[in-house]
Amino acid sequence: MLNFPMRLKENRTKTINSGELKDKVITWGATLVGFGDVSVGLAPELQHIPNAIAIAVRHPKYSGTYKCGSMTAYSNQYEEVDRVLDAVQKKVTTFLKSRGWRTLAIPPDTAKPDVSFISKLYPLFPHKTAATCSGLGWVGKSGLLVNHLYGARLSWATVLTDAPVEVSPNPYTKSKCGNCSRCVNACPASAIKNIEWQRGEKAEPFIDIDACAHHMTYTVRVFQKYICGLCVLACPLGGTKNGK
Repeated sequence: MLNFPMRLKENRTKTINSGELKDKVITWGATLVGFGDVSVGLAPELQHIPNAIAIAVRHPKYSGTYKCGSMTAYSNQYEEVDRVLDAVQKKVTTFLKSRGWRTLAIPPDTAKPDVSFISKLYPLFPHKTAATCSGLGWVGKSGLLVNHLYGARLSWATVLTDAPVEVSPNPYTKSKCGNCSRCVNACPASAIKNIEWQRGEKAEPFIDIDACAHHMTYTVRVFQKYICGLCVLACPLGGTKNGK
């Protein structure tokens, strides 16, 4: 187990104004921000930082869709979005650390290699846990995080902390997809199994990962990107009428 140095409590501010912090994070460039209690099921290495700050940035309008002949794909890989998330995340950690609180920044999902020692902790905590516990969305049938306004067209970063932020009283514990099966029907690999998420269950059983990956080995030859994303395009949330 990794050992983390303890900070003296007398060096900490006693309270955090969560409303003011949320406003700061929005002004720093985030589209959405929420606070969640993620202590249940937290890996032993992270139990000293049981609160999560979920940060999301929306994907750019009118971009991300690729077409080639009869094929269509959607990419959620945006370097500019990752740069914004990185910058916001650094400001959040600086703000909390300056007040004596511990933090661990889980960076955006990206293909950028990270060989730092601390990066070995990143797989222990998924952004979906922070987002659902913060009341910002649920895990859709596609296995992606779905927000009621932006659908799956968001990129996420997380800051874990022991700061006493006011966590969401309304975390998501189950899917809100209901009878909608548009992503299921749109999947060209038939990889989405039409099962609704509930907290405590892993996303993997809902998706045939091998079928999804096999299909993308074909799309990479067409688009030179390892993408598909038709489940994102099919979702009725996140379209132009929903803020996108």
